[in-house]
Amino acid sequence: MKRLFTQSCAAILLLLVPFSVFAQPKFIMKADLALANVMGDDVDNNKVLPTFLLGGHAEFGLGGSLGLDVGVEVAGKGFKVEESAFEGRINPIYLQVPVQLTFRAGGVFVGVGPFVGMGIAGKSKADGEEENIDFGSDLEDDYSSLDYGAGLELGYEFGALRAFVSYNHGFANVVPKDQADLFDVKVTSSVIGVGLAYILGGNK
Repeated sequence: MKRLFTQSCAAILLLLVPFSVFAQPKFIMKADLALANVMGDDVDNNKVLPTFLLGGHAEFGLGGSLGLDVGVEVAGKGFKVEESAFEGRINPIYLQVPVQLTFRAGGVFVGVGPFVGMGIAGKSKADGEEENIDFGSDLEDDYSSLDYGAGLELGYEFGALRAFVSYNHGFANVVPKDQADLFDVKVTSSVIGVGLAYILGGNK
């Protein structure tokens, strides 16, 4: 999993080389309230977990209204369960690299593209007891270490600020592989974001 994440990041860096030579990038700092959940098998009682996303991005102009945005983000994901006899939550934190094709015109901003992430930290809590999340593919692990999917961002820019809403939909099974194979289950991440971005450099 770590090897795949590293290879994906290396491919993205190689993709950026020609743009970094010829284009003056915009640098963007983002923060948002992330409303995380999961979708899939046997997750009928899960609820939205409020968490966060912090990131730094570089956007390279492709000509006209188009651009290519690449970022590094610390992204919270997970879900919570609230029932009469049980209350718990799981909040994995991923180091995430998104790549988006962007479009802007008249202040309106649209970005769409894939992301890949590697689990780096997180906590789970059940009936008042809190533990660190174990990432991996074994039966005793809590969460898969790799997440990937696609994201969409819609925003409006005024000066150096952008207000936006976003949605990231995971394609990877966040259930550790050995568990997923044993129980024939697939669960994917789902995150809605609402936030602000601050834009530096380039032509705002």
